[in-house]
Amino acid sequence: MAHDETNDVESDLLEPLGSSDRATQRAACERASALLRQKPEFRETLHGWLLQSNPRLRFAAAYVLFRTGRATLRLLPALLDSLELDDGDLRWTAAHMLATLGRMQAEVCPVLLHECRNAASPRRRRMAVYALRELAPERAETQQAFLGALGDSDSMVRRASLSSLAKLTAPGRSCLERVLEIARSDPDARMQSIAAVVLPDLVSQHPATRDEVAAELQRLANTDDLSLVRSARAALQRLAQRPV
Repeated sequence: MAHDETNDVESDLLEPLGSSDRATQRAACERASALLRQKPEFRETLHGWLLQSNPRLRFAAAYVLFRTGRATLRLLPALLDSLELDDGDLRWTAAHMLATLGRMQAEVCPVLLHECRNAASPRRRRMAVYALRELAPERAETQQAFLGALGDSDSMVRRASLSSLAKLTAPGRSCLERVLEIARSDPDARMQSIAAVVLPDLVSQHPATRDEVAAELQRLANTDDLSLVRSARAALQRLAQRPV
């Protein structure tokens, strides 16, 4: 392929890679991946596109680079920005890529911890929680970040953090006590429902609290909120199925 022809192909990819139409963007990613396999020097063009103003283009460039070679920290800024995209599927893909990148690059986990606590965007804080949940569920810092995020100003961040406590490798007693507190008195009924779902998983780590948790779930199962009642009853069934 002649040099000018290569440049034309690369230029033709710019708009579809940044498209808001998912099918168009996906097809462009496949074309870009094929071009990169044919022309390894196209990698540097993609690295340049990681700095473009269009966040969808930055995501697509990171996605193609991620799929076609060893992921490096050069992808990190674009992937973090992708946690704020309007498209939920792309956000989740970015979160998964961050978790995978974090398994190869130790610098990623501290960055995600910082984003979880300090990012200006609530959506970015929430997606950082999910990325951390996948990357480092065994780390004490992750547990502390999730507990801290239970006090976030955004309800979606609080809910994400609460549900993620059940995914920790070894949640401490402080996690169970905080979830019980939420189940008893949180003004957000959705938080109470999530707490009911999470409690049986935490009891597995702290079996001495089984009776206390069962009593709270029974109380929730007799409230006037039908959604909360359903969550509590399902949690009671799961708790009953767990070995004593």
